[in-house]
Amino acid sequence: MTRTTRYASTVLALAAVLAAPARAQLPTYAPPQLQARTNLLVNDNGYNLPPGSSFNSISADIDDGGRVAFPVQVVPNGASSSPGVWFGPGDGSGGIVFYGPLDSLISSSLRMNDDGLVVFTLFDTGGQDGIWRYDHAVQQAARVGTSPVFPNSYSTPGINAAAQIGFQATFAGGRAYASVAPGAGALIHVADRGIDPGSSYTYLYTPAFDDTRGIVGKVATSADLTSATEIRRFASDGSSVRLAANRGTDPLSPIRQFDNSLALSDLGRVAFVATREADSRRAVYRIDGAGLTEIAVVDPAGTIRELESFPPTINDAGLVAFRARDANGQAIYVGDGVTLARVAGKGDQVTTDLGLGQIGQHNTDSVFSGTPMLNNRGDLVFIAALHPDGQNQIEWGTGVFVAKVADTIFADGFEP
Repeated sequence: MTRTTRYASTVLALAAVLAAPARAQLPTYAPPQLQARTNLLVNDNGYNLPPGSSFNSISADIDDGGRVAFPVQVVPNGASSSPGVWFGPGDGSGGIVFYGPLDSLISSSLRMNDDGLVVFTLFDTGGQDGIWRYDHAVQQAARVGTSPVFPNSYSTPGINAAAQIGFQATFAGGRAYASVAPGAGALIHVADRGIDPGSSYTYLYTPAFDDTRGIVGKVATSADLTSATEIRRFASDGSSVRLAANRGTDPLSPIRQFDNSLALSDLGRVAFVATREADSRRAVYRIDGAGLTEIAVVDPAGTIRELESFPPTINDAGLVAFRARDANGQAIYVGDGVTLARVAGKGDQVTTDLGLGQIGQHNTDSVFSGTPMLNNRGDLVFIAALHPDGQNQIEWGTGVFVAKVADTIFADGFEP
């Protein structure tokens, strides 16, 4: 069982900006379905990818219709290679829909909305570095203009239902959170003290973007960038509200320190990993209109033995998925604040294009890549290393899988 904790400095702020919490019965999942697989050419040609394609340490995304997209860092293109974007309907089919400039580099993650718009960053392009948007309706991609905001580099772009794009902008002196709407100029939501000497914030960590054009991120207010931190939501008009704080900021907080990245649902529900003040154990939390809810906590003798250093993911029903280690090794869990469900893990048998396989490695390397992602149905996309069933010394590369909800009814009436 998990417990819900509240502390005074967050309750009024949360009530002002977040809807009442949606609760969900924890879903059950169908067996994961392979969408694509990459492997070294000396082993085989892979699956649903051009032979010789490769990706490493990437994250995929999934929309509410179950469509899947992910970046591919190397796609053979004549005598050279290009980065690419893979897109598919989520039924085990799909392929490369966009090729970047030759020898350019693509971000390790991308985000998509339910209209088939996908955003990512490209760099080393020879003059077209920045945020790019692929539109599946016309099967074309183009660079996104962000005038009058011209940072040295862009990172973590997100796109919402209104096709607005939020991003982190890095300048020579510091960082800012910004967003741009179709047909309009970009707006800076907040900048750190390196850019704006009057700013309250000494550092801005990796943010996330929602359907209200809000940007949520961990921010530091202390000179050392770590002892006093908050999770704060910034609107496009520059206003902000604190959603959570560590003990260095709020003496009543149960949290000693936040991890650097977090997750944000379309409607503004937040999930993050943090270290508890009381016992130094790491835990997964959710923030919504009910306050701060503990989803899972590390217990050396319990289900979750370790939380991995990747952000969780959260959907509008309040389900949270995260990477962890249990008694059998690495695994992906989904929690609702009451119970936990293991969706996939090391040693699990999975169906692949080559036959029955297992999630695993030939050594102690990680069996999962990047951050698993949930859609609002509860479907989960994840990336895992593969080998033949019972033969972990044979390399089957890395596969992108979708675990679809088999049956669930959400308490607020939303059904998949």
